[in-house]
Amino acid sequence: MRVEDFINQNRDKIVDVHWNETIQQYVKNLSLSKVLLNELKKEEYFNLSSNFFENINNDIRNYIESAVNPIYQIAIVGAIKAGKSTLINTLIGDDLASVSVTPETATLTKFRYSEKNYVKIKFYTNDEWNKIWENAKKKEATQFLAEYKELNSESVKESLLGKEEQEKNFSNIDELKKEVEKWTSSQSKEHYFVKEIEIGVNTLNLPPQVCLVDTPGLNDIVDYRSEITRNYIDSANAVLVCVNAKTLRNEEALTLARVFSKARYKKDKIYVLGTQIDTFNSLDDWEKQKKSWIKSLKEKEYFENEILAKKNILGISSSSYSIAKKKLDIVNISNLTKEDKKSLPFDELYEIIMENDHNEKINKIRELKEKLIKDSNIEKVKDIISNQLLNNFNKTMLEDFIGKYRLIKEEMNNFKEEHLKIIFKAKKDFEKPFSELEEKIKKEKEKIKKLEETNDRLKGKIREVGKAFNNDFKEMEKAFDELKERIDNVNIE
Repeated sequence: MRVEDFINQNRDKIVDVHWNETIQQYVKNLSLSKVLLNELKKEEYFNLSSNFFENINNDIRNYIESAVNPIYQIAIVGAIKAGKSTLINTLIGDDLASVSVTPETATLTKFRYSEKNYVKIKFYTNDEWNKIWENAKKKEATQFLAEYKELNSESVKESLLGKEEQEKNFSNIDELKKEVEKWTSSQSKEHYFVKEIEIGVNTLNLPPQVCLVDTPGLNDIVDYRSEITRNYIDSANAVLVCVNAKTLRNEEALTLARVFSKARYKKDKIYVLGTQIDTFNSLDDWEKQKKSWIKSLKEKEYFENEILAKKNILGISSSSYSIAKKKLDIVNISNLTKEDKKSLPFDELYEIIMENDHNEKINKIRELKEKLIKDSNIEKVKDIISNQLLNNFNKTMLEDFIGKYRLIKEEMNNFKEEHLKIIFKAKKDFEKPFSELEEKIKKEKEKIKKLEETNDRLKGKIREVGKAFNNDFKEMEKAFDELKERIDNVNIE
C-alpha cells in the first residue's frame, strides 16, 4: 500500500495540534505509527513482544495528549515521607498536599494557578483498576487489601470506575480542602478509585501554563501506580527529587536512578533536594553529607559531571521556613508546639524566651526569622523555579517535545532493527541450497548425539558411585552390628 493511501485511510486517527507545525508533524507520524504497531501486534511472531507494544503505545498516547494541551510540568518525586508534600505546601502557601500519605493511599496530585479555586477528579477505568487489583494480590499487599475490605470500598466501586472527570469550584479554601480530603484520605472508601486530582488555587505564584505535580512514590507496593509516576517523570519538563538529607539509602538511590534513566536529555532540569536539613546538628554536617552525594551523583548515569552535581544538589528545610513565616513573631512565639521547636535552633530560641526587654526580644525574633528563611533555602528553590526552570519555558517546552519524539523514534527504530536482523537471518537460512541446510542439520544432530553420549556417561558414573556407596554402607552396617554384639556381651556385676 502506498504511504498516501495509508494516510488517507487513517486520517481519522490523526490528532490536530495547532500551536506548532513541527509538533503537528510529529503527532501525525506517531498517530500513524500507533496504527501500524497495533496491526503488527496481532501477528503471532510478536506474541513475546507484548511489553514493547504496551510501553510504546503508552509513550505515544502520553506524547499526543501532552501535545494537544501543552503544560509545563514540574514533577516533585520522592520516596514516602521524603518531604515532597511538605515542600509543595510551602511553595503553595497552604496545606493542600497530604503529608500523611502512605504507599497504600498515594494519589497523583497536580497544582496550578487559577483565579477561581477548583478541584478536578479523574477516576480509574475498569481495566486500570483490574491491573491494580491483580497486582496488589500478586504482591501480597496485605495492608492495601485489608483496608479496602475494612472500608467497604467495594460498595462504591461500580459507581466510580470509568466515571467522567468531575470538576467543582470553591469560593472558600477550607471547603476546597474538605473536598480534596474526601478523595484522598485513607479513611475514605472512595480514594482507591481516584487516578489523579488537579487543584487550582489563586495562592500559587506560577504562570497558568505551569503545573506542579506531587507524584506517588516510585516504590509503591502496587506496581501500576509506580508506573504512573514513571510516566510523569518521562513527560515532565523538570524534576525535583526529594531525599531525606540524613540518608541516601538503597530506596532513595533507586528513586534517583529511575528518575535519571527517564531523563537522558534534560539532566540540567533535575534538582536533588536534601530535605529536613534542620535535623542536623549544624549546616556543616549537611555540607559534609552533600560532598558525599556529589561524589556519587557526578557519575555518568546521574548528572554526568561534578559541576552540574554541585549546582543541582541543594539542602532545604520546608518546616523551618513555614514556622519562620507563620509563627516567628512576638504574638505567636509563645504558641510554638513541641514539633515546631524541634525545627528551631535551641540556643537562639532559649535566648528569645529568656529575654525580658520587649524591643530586644522583637529584634532577636526578627534575626532568627531571617536566619531560618535564609538557611532553609526555600527562597532559593522558588528562585530556581521562577528564573531557571521557567525562564523562556515556552521554548524549553518545544525543545522537550522534540527530545521526547527522538527518544520514541529511537526506541521504535531499535525494535525494528532487532527484528529485521532476526528475519533476515531466518530468510538467509531459508535461501541456502538444500545441501547446506542438510549439512547444518547434520552438524546439529551430531551436537545432540554428543550431548546424549555425555549424558549417558554421567548417568553411568552416578550409578557406579551409587553402587559403591551402597557397598560401603553395607560394610559399615555390618561392622556396627558386630560392635553392638560385643557391647551386648559385656556384663557388669
